Amino acid sequence: MLTQEAPLQLWAFLENSDFQRIRDGELYRQDEVKLIRHDEFLRQDYQLLVELGVVGVRDAARWYITHPAPHTFDWTWLDQLMAVADDSKMTLYLDLWHYGYPDWLDLLAPDAPLHFAEFARAIALRYPQITHWCVCNEPSLMVEMAGRVGKWRPFLRRMENATKLRRQISRMIIAGSQAILDVRPDARLILPEPWHATLRRSEDYQAAVIDTVIGRRDPELGGDPRYVSVIGLNHYRDSTLPPLHQLLINARRRWQEYPLWLTETSGPPRGWQQTEWFWWMLAEIRLANLKGADIPVFTWAPVISMYDWVHEKRQLANGIWVIGKNGERKPNGRMLEAIALARELGYLC
Repeated sequence: MLTQEAPLQLWAFLENSDFQRIRDGELYRQDEVKLIRHDEFLRQDYQLLVELGVVGVRDAARWYITHPAPHTFDWTWLDQLMAVADDSKMTLYLDLWHYGYPDWLDLLAPDAPLHFAEFARAIALRYPQITHWCVCNEPSLMVEMAGRVGKWRPFLRRMENATKLRRQISRMIIAGSQAILDVRPDARLILPEPWHATLRRSEDYQAAVIDTVIGRRDPELGGDPRYVSVIGLNHYRDSTLPPLHQLLINARRRWQEYPLWLTETSGPPRGWQQTEWFWWMLAEIRLANLKGADIPVFTWAPVISMYDWVHEKRQLANGIWVIGKNGERKPNGRMLEAIALARELGYLC
C-alpha cells in the first residue's frame, strides 16, 4: 500500500559556470556570474529567494577570481557573498569548482591537487559558518567536454585522455575534500553529477567519478566514503528511457548508504513551458520516493535564467526569473504561481 509522501524541500542554484572555450579563434572564459549579472544583483537575488521560501542555495566561490595566483587569495567576492548569505538565513553550500579553473594552473600537473586543497582549506578557515560544500560540480561533464571532445580547456581529446583527466579530477576532489574535513570534520560534502538515460552513457560511466572519490574504483587514488556526504543528481532533458523515476531508484540501489538529492533541474528553453517541466519532475521524484528513493531536496537550476554555452548573448529563459535588458529580474511565465500551488497541494514544504 502506498503511503503519504513528505513534501520536498525547495532549494536553488545560481548558475556559475566559468569554463574556458575558444571563441572567434581566441581563448574566452564563459563566466555565467557576470553574464547573469549576479555579481551586481547579489543582494537582490538573495532577497528573491528568501521571499520564495527557498531552504538552501548553491552559489559560487569563483575559483579563478578568488585564487588569482599560487598561494594568493582575493576575498572580495566571497566576503560579499558570505555577508549576504548570512543575512538571508538560508543554508548555503559553496560551489568551489564549476568547470573553470585559474589561468595560472596546469590542471594535469602533479601539484594541481595541492593547489586545489590549499584553496579549499583557506575558505574553510576564513568562513567557519559554511556547513555544506559542493567541492566540484559535475566532474563527469568536465571529463567529457574537456577530456574527450576537447571543447573546454585543457582541450583534450580521445577516451584515453578522458580517463587521464577523470583520474586527475578525482585526485583533486579527494584532496579538496580532505582539506575541508581537516578544518571542519562535520562538513557535509555534496557531489552533484548528471544522471540521465543510459542510451549514450551507462550508469557506470556516469558514476565513475563518484565511485572513485568514495573508494569503490581506482582505490590507489585514495578515495574514501568520507569524501561524499550527499550524492547530488542533476537531470535535464533526455530520451526518458528508462524513465527518470527508475533511474532514481537505480541510484538508490547503487548508493544505498548515501542521502540522494535532486541538485539541478530545469526544462528545455524551447518547446516547453518551465511549469510543465516543474510538474513533471515533481511527479517523477514523488513516484521514485514512493518506491524508496528517499529524495528530500528538489533544486531548480538555474533560478536566474542563464545564457547559452555557445552563443553567450542568448538567454535561455530556464529560470524562475528571466533577466530584463537592464538586468532586472522578472518572473518567468507562471513559475512563481506553480511553486505556490505546489506548496498548497503539499508537494513542497
